[in-house]
Order: sequence, then structure tokens, then C-alpha cells
Amino acid sequence: MPTQQANLERLKEALELGDLPALEALAQATPVHEILEGWEELSGEHRYVLLTVLPPAKAAEVIAQLEPEEQLEFLETLPRFQVRGVLAELDPDDLTDLLQEAHEAKPELYRELLELLDPETRAQVTRLLAYEEDEAGGLMTPEYVAVRAGMTVEEVLNFLRRVAPDAETIYYIYVVDDQGRLIGVLSLRDLIVADPATRVKEIMNENVVYVTTETDQEEVARLMADYDFTVLPVVDEDQRLVGIVTVDDVIDVLEEEATEDIYRLGAVEAPELVYSRSRVFELWSARVRWLVILILTGMITSTILGSYERVLKAVTALSFYLPVLLGTGGNSGSQAATIIVRALGTKDIEIKDWPQILLKESGVGLLLGLTLSALIAVKVVIDGHLGITPVVALALFLLVIVANLAGSLLPLLLARLGIDPALISNPLIATVSDISGLVIYLNVAKLLLGL
Repeated sequence: MPTQQANLERLKEALELGDLPALEALAQATPVHEILEGWEELSGEHRYVLLTVLPPAKAAEVIAQLEPEEQLEFLETLPRFQVRGVLAELDPDDLTDLLQEAHEAKPELYRELLELLDPETRAQVTRLLAYEEDEAGGLMTPEYVAVRAGMTVEEVLNFLRRVAPDAETIYYIYVVDDQGRLIGVLSLRDLIVADPATRVKEIMNENVVYVTTETDQEEVARLMADYDFTVLPVVDEDQRLVGIVTVDDVIDVLEEEATEDIYRLGAVEAPELVYSRSRVFELWSARVRWLVILILTGMITSTILGSYERVLKAVTALSFYLPVLLGTGGNSGSQAATIIVRALGTKDIEIKDWPQILLKESGVGLLLGLTLSALIAVKVVIDGHLGITPVVALALFLLVIVANLAGSLLPLLLARLGIDPALISNPLIATVSDISGLVIYLNVAKLLLGL
């Protein structure tokens, strides 16, 4: 059996030579995940050619995994009959996401794509487009299996044989009443082991965990992780079952949310930034705003240093330890902020828990301060600056405690004010740490050295 790399090399060779028969054979034989592995190695022209020879189902799988800009580019340029085939093969939730991107970026293409859909799919997608994309309604697919409580196990199994090819998953079957309201759930295993004459109502689980169409995608992901679900039902305001969210959609959500939080922790305002596709101006605009704000607030440090010029001139060695003090304070504060922001995001803590957090982080700051101040004291002694050892050690001890508390409590304050704490926590704490570090260090020096 040829290896994955061999398949990719043969595919690229057929593209280079323009060997259409070989290309068609390889396109049929090469799994989608292998095509995607080598996608970045192909030129734009070769990507286009490959999509034209892929069967519609495979082409749809490939396109579903591409970045939105590239998806729209191909759908705009591929022959219309191929686009129609790709759209017909896309899962409803993927199709909805694609059309949402087209609606926002290229309205004309959006209208053209809608016209290529059959009436039933067009109506289905139009309903899904009415939901916000970051809510359960925007994540769900309407391709689920629902049965009635009065059906027998044998009737359900016969029903599954007919509808299975069109369903997203058949491992969980939902039970609805005459109005379509969700009243129970059972697994495929429950059906297989039950007597064929048993009624669904006798074996279904009535305690169904579900979300509504307006449930935020982060909450959907948290529920699926907490309950270890692979699928979660979605109901409307009247408790009618309208769709399901599957684990593959949640994985995409988790990746998206993690990327957004990582960018925000670095004060980068571009949650959908793809570095390899971004221009210099886009990268500049994503980073410059908060850097300007932070440098303006950071200028306060130069003002503080100026007001303590006499202290620094009197004991020049004090300036040697400024970088390590400010850096350590900033790092300890950022660590605390990262832990608290993550705990807030996973609902491990809430804003109302601030007294317990204050108590716990005071203890952590105290232990960290003792550890780090002992280390810096040894360094100052080794450097031969015995006279300022107490100053540096005490200042670092106090700074670590202050920075740790700031890192713990500022995210809670920002959340209380309705500001995403991930957006500015770390940069803000770095600035607070620098300012408080200078004030603490130079005032301790004045006090202990009598300056």
C-alpha cells in the first residue's frame, strides 16, 4: 500500500505533468485528510485543478476545511455544475456557515449560491441563517433522528434503516410528542438489546440534557465536555426539537475560542487572524491599538523615575536590579491573570467568589514573594552590594504580592464591568506591575537607606 507521502508526491507529479487520467485515479484513491495534509504545498492553480477532478463528496469535504476566503474564491470560479454538486454534498451546518460568510463578504455570490440549491435545502438553510453563528442555533444541523414514544423497538429499527443515510448521526435517537417537543432520548445500544415488541416510552431516558437555539457556543462546548457527549439536542423556545450539535462542530468552537483567548491575552484584536494569509497592514492594525495605549500608560514610569532621580543618583546600584524586579512582578501578575481568566472561562469560578480568591492568592503571593526575594538576595550579595540587599529583597517580596493580587482581581473587575478580561488583562497587569514596582522599590530604598 502506498504511503501518505507517496500518494501526495504522485498527486503533485500528475498535476505538474497535466496527466488527467492519472490525476482522476489518484483523486479517487487519496483520502481527504491526505489531500488536506499536502494542500499548502500546492499552487493556487493546482488546487483549482484538483478540485475540478475530485468527486463532489470529496470536493465538499475539502472545501469545508478551507479558510472562508479560499472557500469563496473557489466557489466563485469553479464551473457552476460542480459548485451545485459541492453544495449538495455539504452538511447543512457547514453549508450555512459558508453561506453566512458569502452573505457578509460577497452578497452577489451569496444570492447566486442560494439559487443553486434545491428548494428544500434552500428553505432549510434560510432557517438556519436566522440564528446567530456563535449560538447553538448557528452550530446545529437539522439532520437528526426523532421518533414517537408509542413506537415499538422493531418499528424504530425499520425506520432507522430508511433514514440513516440522511442523518448526521443515529447513535442517539430523540423522542418527541405530537407537537415535536423533546420528551426523551435513547441510544442505538438501547434499541439493539431491547425486545422488538418493547415500546420506546418503556426504555427512553426522560432526563434529557439539551440546549436552546440561543445558548452561547462556549456553553454548548462546556456541556458536551462535562457530560462527555458526542451530540447534544437543540430546542426552540417552545421546547420543540429543531436540531443537534455534534462533537465535530464543538471541536471547531473550542479551537476558535482558544485562538481568540490567546490573541486577547496578548492584546491582539483579531480573533480570525490567519498569520500566513495576513498582510503587513492587517498585522499592524491588529496589534497597534493596545500597544499605543500601553506605551502612553507606560510613560508614567518615566515620570516616576524622574521624581526619584536623587535616590538613583545616590545609590547607582539600585538601577541594576530594576529590570529583574519589574520583569518578575509582571510575570507573576500575568501568571495569576491567565489562571483566573481561564477559570472564569470554564465557569470554575464566578465574580462573586472574589473573597475566596483574594484569600487564596494572598497566600500564593506570600509564598512566591518569600521564594523569589530569597533568590534575589543571594544574587545581590554575590554582586557585592550588601548595603542594598534588604532593599531589593523587601521590594521584590512586596511587589510579587501586589502583582499577584492585581493579576487575580483585575480580571474579575473587568468581567464585572462587562469587559472581556482576556482582552486586556495581561497587558494591563504588566503596566500596573511596572508602575507599582517602581513606587514600591524606590520608596523602600528611601525608607531603608534614609535618602
